[in-house]
Amino acid sequence: MKHSVVAFLAVATFNMTSSAQTELPEAPYVVPRTEYGQPDLQAVWSTVNYTMLERPPGLPQALPPDAAAGFAQQVYAGSPENTDPDIDSFGAPSLNVVKGEYRTSVIVSPENGQMPFNERGLAAASHHYFKGDHDFDHPEQRPGVERCIEGWGTPPIRTFMYKTHHGIVQTADDIAIVSEDNDALRVIHMDGQPRPDIMRSINGHSVGHWDGDTLVVETTHFRGDIPDRATINRPMLISAEAVVTERFERVSEDELFYSYEVNDPYYYTQPWRGEISFTREEVNHIYEYSCHEGNYSMVGALRGERVVEVRAELGLDD
Repeated sequence: MKHSVVAFLAVATFNMTSSAQTELPEAPYVVPRTEYGQPDLQAVWSTVNYTMLERPPGLPQALPPDAAAGFAQQVYAGSPENTDPDIDSFGAPSLNVVKGEYRTSVIVSPENGQMPFNERGLAAASHHYFKGDHDFDHPEQRPGVERCIEGWGTPPIRTFMYKTHHGIVQTADDIAIVSEDNDALRVIHMDGQPRPDIMRSINGHSVGHWDGDTLVVETTHFRGDIPDRATINRPMLISAEAVVTERFERVSEDELFYSYEVNDPYYYTQPWRGEISFTREEVNHIYEYSCHEGNYSMVGALRGERVVEVRAELGLDD
């Protein structure tokens, strides 16, 4: 009898210990540190997904995996005919996964997942980027990504159907982001120093600080003459008055959570927010993206249109 009680207690103790070990929550992720004591965000981070900036009406913010795969396939099927082999080289279409959720839009506020355009914004964003429904009058009106002067890494960072890479490098005083895209090297100044108002660019001027383990970046000094920012559907607009606040937070070894807020009363009725997650790549290098304004396709398009005009004037097409 004594041996039976001892055996029972031993089994009960083991079961209790096993149960307690099973129910213990996972230890929180500890962000590694750089040699300067800062949270270490240094790596090559990428995205490749079919999550649109704005949410189609009637959809929730997140979908279960099976429904997410079907919706991503619908987005792919409804896109203009693809001639870019990069888009099909990364497997089946998928949505952006943010902290385990398959997101149907980047925008999380307002709740409907739509950019809250005012009347000026609605008029300026009435066209879709890749559907050819914009009547451009001259080459300077062509999209910035087409002219190689604006890329997907321009703040706020956007995603597309092919894989875009963003490398982060940190020093004691500055943080640099270089994107495998049209963007020039982006420097986040950690000294808080302002920039003269006259110095403006598409990338703007970024000043950062640490909020615990989160990098917070405020960007101002945008150019106002090229407001369009490329997305899958109608463009995002950023005016010279815009203030873009970004937050970079490493939530696991392989996930970088990125959120941003656009405060721009010139085009919007209220500030709005978006969220994306980037995946850490095993490689630690980025290849040069050789794109330049004045490329041959632009020259060919302009020459071709002049030929069409001359033939029409001479009546050669009648």
